Amino acid sequence: MLNHKTASGKREAPIAAAIMLQIVFLSIFVALGAALINKISLNAQNIYMSSWVEAAVAGIGCSVTHLFIYYGFFRPLLGEAFYKIEKHRNSIGIAARILYASVVEELIFRWGIMSFLLWFTQSMLTERTSVLTSIVVSSLIFTLAHYPGSSIAGKSFALYSYIFIGNMLVGVICGWQFYENGIFAAILVHMCFHLLLYPLEVNVLKKRG
Repeated sequence: MLNHKTASGKREAPIAAAIMLQIVFLSIFVALGAALINKISLNAQNIYMSSWVEAAVAGIGCSVTHLFIYYGFFRPLLGEAFYKIEKHRNSIGIAARILYASVVEELIFRWGIMSFLLWFTQSMLTERTSVLTSIVVSSLIFTLAHYPGSSIAGKSFALYSYIFIGNMLVGVICGWQFYENGIFAAILVHMCFHLLLYPLEVNVLKKRG
């Protein structure tokens, strides 16, 4: 097993142990969603996916909106942090981003956490309020989970604002698609985000040299 040293010289947990921990963590949320999925109200005729066309359109719309916000508005505000974000994303690789970010994160935040929130709130709130609350709260948790990684690009109001807006956008669209169209629809939306971002990211790094 490989151990990696941190900047302070301390050894991190073995890679195998970290992977096992993530598998256990994921299994808990998958089991939670499976236990609750038949106890919550979903608009989707199929809990997995009712319409892949709707999911693809939602995914492309979400991705294009993000690209305009990120490259059109935040790029000049982020300064050097912009290139650090691009380099970090690219270092992960497109395969890992599709398989981990798109699949694992949706199973945790939509299938697990959002299902729990829908189940918890549906008896106390109207259906519309329960759905909106569950989408927003699960998206906030999703967004907060991405903040620790921001230390790679630095600390600034512009960076934190981008992390909040960018992740809330993805979280809300994925949450809406999970409720309306099924869990695979949410995964497809998330995949579109990375697939459309990746070629632009590669182009930016190539020009940067």
